[in-house]
Amino acid sequence: MRAEDVELQLAEPRPNAFTAEGWYFELKFDGFRLLAERVGKKVRLVLRRGREATDLFPEIVTALEALPGPDFIIDGELVIQNEHGHPIFQRLLKRSTLAHKKDIIAGSLTDPAVFFAFDLLMLDGHDTRALPLKQRKELLFGLVPKVNEARVIPVEHVETQGEALLEVVKQKGLEGVMAKRADAPYEGGRSTRWLKIALTTMGDFAVTGFADDDGALSLSTWDGERWLYAGKVGAGYNPKVAAPVRKELDANVVKNPVCLGDVPLDPEMLWVNPTMVVEVRYKSWPENLSLREPVFLRFRPDKKPEECPTPPEKRLPEEVTAEPVAGVALSNPTKIYFPKENISKGEVFSWYHDVAPFMLPYLKDRPLMLTRYPDGINGKSFFQKAKPPKAPDFVRTVRTYSEEMNREVDQIVCDDVQTLEWCSNLGALPIHIPTTRIATLGRPDWCVVDFDPKEAPFASVITLANELRRITENAGLPSYVKTSGASGLHVFVPLGGQLDHDGARQLAELLATLMIQKHPTLGTMERVVPKRQGRVYLDVVQNAPVKVVAAPFCVRAKDGAPVSMPIPWSEVGEGLTPTKFTIRNGRAWLEKHGDSMKPVLTEKPDLASAFAKLMGGT
Repeated sequence: MRAEDVELQLAEPRPNAFTAEGWYFELKFDGFRLLAERVGKKVRLVLRRGREATDLFPEIVTALEALPGPDFIIDGELVIQNEHGHPIFQRLLKRSTLAHKKDIIAGSLTDPAVFFAFDLLMLDGHDTRALPLKQRKELLFGLVPKVNEARVIPVEHVETQGEALLEVVKQKGLEGVMAKRADAPYEGGRSTRWLKIALTTMGDFAVTGFADDDGALSLSTWDGERWLYAGKVGAGYNPKVAAPVRKELDANVVKNPVCLGDVPLDPEMLWVNPTMVVEVRYKSWPENLSLREPVFLRFRPDKKPEECPTPPEKRLPEEVTAEPVAGVALSNPTKIYFPKENISKGEVFSWYHDVAPFMLPYLKDRPLMLTRYPDGINGKSFFQKAKPPKAPDFVRTVRTYSEEMNREVDQIVCDDVQTLEWCSNLGALPIHIPTTRIATLGRPDWCVVDFDPKEAPFASVITLANELRRITENAGLPSYVKTSGASGLHVFVPLGGQLDHDGARQLAELLATLMIQKHPTLGTMERVVPKRQGRVYLDVVQNAPVKVVAAPFCVRAKDGAPVSMPIPWSEVGEGLTPTKFTIRNGRAWLEKHGDSMKPVLTEKPDLASAFAKLMGGT
């Protein structure tokens, strides 16, 4: 029996959940249906329509190869999740279109997939489809262990209580629920022994724009002060539906969008002052994204646009106000950002103002990735790459392509104190930077090795970092170290733009390999956490083009307000911790020691000679 011999069992839709004995209820996933086959040592991934995806998702192949036990065919769903565990179908779709090996490998690192295994169809050469689901599930859980952060995860179920599970799913904003008869065999084709209860939501939205061909509407909500972009709807909206309202839309056209948020740069969209409301059905509304699969239902002439409220979890933080000359006006300076130590937003703002002379050389001419905590470290956080629509004129940007948004954005660049203060006022704590500058795009200023201990002792990080210092010194390479402010250390080796990203990563991999050869029980480049076995993860992936690293002197979202502090190598020893330096003791340290890392921005070592020494086993 092979995967191509299997006719998938499909579910009948059902509008409502139910409670009934003899039924298993599982989460419904928003991804690709996938059969995973392992025969001997060979793993194959086969999608629903027979297309093989083995080469597209190497991280899943590796995880399936590592499973103990005999041959198998597993039925399941392939998903890419965000940091909150919510499926993001757009990312999965994009990865499925990659063609070049280099891009596929990069995708497996930046947007790794997860295979949720929900059925076992073959085990050790035996067809299990005639067995009842209950028994197939038992065999599946014996084959696939449930391990956190694994790439292959068995799908757990709830017995009987389908309505209760659906309520949990609603609260978490997930896809829906699957209902399956526990005593039924696996039957090819559509069957009432499998049912799918997909969640859909209806809501009212203000119209803030329309496509000139009458094929779509821009949607927004009202938070009491501002219009916030919610996406656009095309399904169900066409020129025939649009004809009766086109005159009113044309009468309210404005030059720029009136809404805030990640408004698309769409030349076909005409923006309007909102006067109309529409009712829309949609599948989900992912965090920081637009409505998923919206469908236009009808106009609501009985409602005012201001009666389309923004859900609390979708609200944006306060916009920054800028003083015309004297920098940035700080809003809510007494708001507590770090409750445990009673550290306020004003203290964080003062830190960034004071360390600006040290920090700005690392930020200058680099597109930033901000992580914003508008309500402090215990509140909601989100990434900010694109410049907000109402940002001050002094904020410089550069046009880049956003993988997350699947479009070009105007990315923030920080060249001066005023912009750094503005970033702080947005609630930005960690500020992340790429290895390259705009002027030398693709030619990194440094390569970086990130020492990530996870469950390993920090003493192992210190031993490995000092080993790296010895290796680089013997090769004639300068190296510089800083605390991450989170859990580990970062070591930078200056490149002076002499290598591309591939070369920078190769150098980092070579350095990590030499460290591991010297200390095999302390360090590893294994990305799968359980396989590290208490060793420090030497992360060299941060040298990829799309990767960023915490900027020197930035504040981390940890208790105590620790900062990422450059330190001389003499400090890398007993008594050092990754969170030793904070916004409350960091100024005194800088006044006494200065910035020991600054030469990394300008040094241009003899890399040819260094590579020769390193390859010789130095």
